[in-house]
Amino acid sequence: MLMLVSFTTSVMAQNDTNPWSITLGTNAVNLDLEGKDGETQFSSNFSYLEVSRYIGGGFSVDLAGTLNNLDRESGEDDLYYSLDLGTSLAANQLADLGKFDPSLRAGVGIAGGLSGISSDTDDFFVAYAGLGLNYWFSDAFALTLKTTYKMYSAELDGLLGNDEGGITHLQHLAGFSFAFGDGDTDRDGVKDSVDACPEVAGVESLNGCPDDDGDGIRNSDDDCPLTAGLAALNGCPDADNDGIKDGDDACPNVAGVAALNGCPDADGDGITDADDACPNAAGSKAMNGCPDADGDSVADKDDKCPAVAGPASNNGCPEFPLSMLGDYDINFDLEKYNIDSQDVQRLSTVLKVLLANNDANISIEGHADNTGEESYNNPLSNNRASSIKDYLVNLGIDENRLSTKAFGEAKPKASNDTEEGRAINRRVEFIVVN
Repeated sequence: MLMLVSFTTSVMAQNDTNPWSITLGTNAVNLDLEGKDGETQFSSNFSYLEVSRYIGGGFSVDLAGTLNNLDRESGEDDLYYSLDLGTSLAANQLADLGKFDPSLRAGVGIAGGLSGISSDTDDFFVAYAGLGLNYWFSDAFALTLKTTYKMYSAELDGLLGNDEGGITHLQHLAGFSFAFGDGDTDRDGVKDSVDACPEVAGVESLNGCPDDDGDGIRNSDDDCPLTAGLAALNGCPDADNDGIKDGDDACPNVAGVAALNGCPDADGDGITDADDACPNAAGSKAMNGCPDADGDSVADKDDKCPAVAGPASNNGCPEFPLSMLGDYDINFDLEKYNIDSQDVQRLSTVLKVLLANNDANISIEGHADNTGEESYNNPLSNNRASSIKDYLVNLGIDENRLSTKAFGEAKPKASNDTEEGRAINRRVEFIVVN
């Protein structure tokens, strides 16, 4: 017997994982012989052998060998033999036909042993084309049928230097095919020898392991195997691209920070925007995320005096602001610098202002009217300022916060031409110096 190497592929059987196949069977030849014109003659024993190797893309290469005893009318017989080399293309590469695996075949071959055509010993070349059909009972076992038209060509035959002629004829082949090679237990197209998950169907790019969500991460390494995700998050999705997997993200559709479980914090104050009454201005938790510049526990947005501390009852403004000092001059009788009961009442308010603004320094400035000599008025205005300072220090005001100045009659506040004007000018003023 001669041998055939036939490369065929099938969705069911011979493929990358079972690249080799051997077919053993019988053959029949139909050619014009003496007294047997057009008669098909069958071989009664195993006379057809084929070895096949798949090369990819549905293509294979075929090397086939057959023998057949052909009867003549005279009672003599010829030992027909052939050796064919060609290629096959499986139709299952175009459509999944299940167990049926049809193919197209073509190639060249050598036939011989036909006495009376050329000589008893001459061979001749043929070109052939044909059809094949495998029916796979399993991944490795199939019934194989083939029919081949072998056309004699004098031009082709001349390559052998043979000019004795040949004959065009039909040949039919039948047998059983056995596919073998590296197995594929889970039928995923990945050889068991390189399949990291040989018992579970997977994809070639992951060495045969499954990837149900198609994200390129094998299920065994995927924390979210049913939802496509990112390798950086072990296969879990991150809809807002904030680096936090959706399953752990309290705000999965809005980019946020890990410290706040994936929720946004636009002002960076550690309070989620959803819980932040002032999401665009950094604040404290005590103020629901709003700033309080003066620290008076009134949010700046609600504070009418955001730069000066004050109680909430006064809308964040101080009840005794420094500006009040401008309305609390202390006035004196002519040539006097002592403090009377009316002055004490006014100074009680001055004291409250100083206590409410304990970081403010105050200049206590004494003045006189133009009555008397300047040499008298200057010391008098100084005594007026000093008496006020001493009074406030005795009430607990830090003397380092208080300074004095004396201007005499140099800075009148009103006209000295009238009694009323002169009474206004006999005064002590409070000036904020920082």
